[in-house]
Amino acid sequence: MRQLISILLLIILGITSKVKAQQVDLLYFTDAHRIFPVEDVPGGRGGVARLKTITDSIRQENQNTFLIHGGDLAGGVLFGGMYKGWPMIRAFNQIPLDLCNFGQHEFDFGSDHANSLIRRSTFQWFSSNLQSPSGKPFADVPRYVIHNFHGIRIAFIGLTDAMNTTLNDGGVVQENLTKATSEVLPEIKSQHPDWIIAVTQTDLETNRKLLNAFPQINFVFTEEEHEYNSNVFYLGKRPIIAPAGNMSSVAHVILRKTGRPSVEIIPLDSTVLPSPQLRKLEVFYRNDMNQKLSEPLARLEVPLSFREGITGESAAGNLVADAFRAAYHSDVALINGGGIRANVPAGTFTLKSARSLLPFGNKLCLVKITGNQLEKLIKANVNSKTGQLFQVFGIKYTYRLENDSLSVYRNGTPLPSSDSISVTMNNYILNRTPNRFRRIIGKNNPKAMLDYKALEHYALKNKVLHPQKEGRLTIISE
Repeated sequence: MRQLISILLLIILGITSKVKAQQVDLLYFTDAHRIFPVEDVPGGRGGVARLKTITDSIRQENQNTFLIHGGDLAGGVLFGGMYKGWPMIRAFNQIPLDLCNFGQHEFDFGSDHANSLIRRSTFQWFSSNLQSPSGKPFADVPRYVIHNFHGIRIAFIGLTDAMNTTLNDGGVVQENLTKATSEVLPEIKSQHPDWIIAVTQTDLETNRKLLNAFPQINFVFTEEEHEYNSNVFYLGKRPIIAPAGNMSSVAHVILRKTGRPSVEIIPLDSTVLPSPQLRKLEVFYRNDMNQKLSEPLARLEVPLSFREGITGESAAGNLVADAFRAAYHSDVALINGGGIRANVPAGTFTLKSARSLLPFGNKLCLVKITGNQLEKLIKANVNSKTGQLFQVFGIKYTYRLENDSLSVYRNGTPLPSSDSISVTMNNYILNRTPNRFRRIIGKNNPKAMLDYKALEHYALKNKVLHPQKEGRLTIISE
């Protein structure tokens, strides 16, 4: 009897293994800006230790398990600004990660730095649309990847958008997403994959356009649509899968040779026990970061909200612009709203507060421009909804959407077009402008100051900070 039971168990296990061999378990997450959980919800969300637990569990069930990161593992937030992606590479090598697309934040510290992250990775990077200036794929990564999972062939296309929102040092070129896809699809189709998946860093509308333009693509893994909520959108029967930001969840997609994909969202929350191995790494970096950033600088009397500065004037933007102007004693200072990246509560303003507001570590530059050039620079960015709107000090401006008119005032009077004005701006803004301004202090000048250092010095000098909105910029939409 026991022998019969053993035989039956072996048969059942054999059948189960065969069934598992006929399916692929894809695990997808995106926007891994920090190694440890974000503690803004009960129990926290994200963290590499929880990610490893989920990955290991599913890999034990099915050897055809494939872990994919959608991009953004360096820059973007304070942790990225401090460590520039290295802890994430270390953690992903240990999980291990299988495939990685680029986010624009991989280039926040330049294309050479992005290349060095690739060299330290044991997992595969790829991109269908990022190129070197010569027209070859950036860092010689493959333009697409095809994996054969015991007879199930899956092709991956990697697309990265919004490269104009990161540091532009000339080392990487973003090809149009549609053009790049049209170039690689014929090669992919000639190899007869069962599934074609686009891994993208772009918005929902662009993803929908891609699916409309290319019916060959079966579905899309994309960046988060919401920081806290995961979303699965459909264009017909084809899903666009967007896990929550900061590794808050993992999308688990089961594929077989034919049939529709099965989609499940797994939260990386307190119900997931962290892997002890990677939990030690999380604790190390959390303690290291807190120790380095605990120094008090000033007393902040009002809370700061960074999102206000995306579409209008913000107290945070005014504080930063004030600090920038004070750094070089310039006539005017500018900071794009999207360059400020954190909310800061009222109370003790620490080094962590300063670096959270300005996590990219840009250099402050001093230029001489005319009033006319300054007006054109402001107007070129005034309609932005993606963080390019300028917070200012030393001038005030009003923009009327109805007739597309901009009025700029300095010392209460209209700004003369021929006036020569000294302006403090960071190297990100300077690199994005097509104008050739006369540089007094460029980013490579020994006198060039890190942006968060300017804010640190300003806070230490003033001791009490009470920034407020005071009509420095006005957008009239009606």
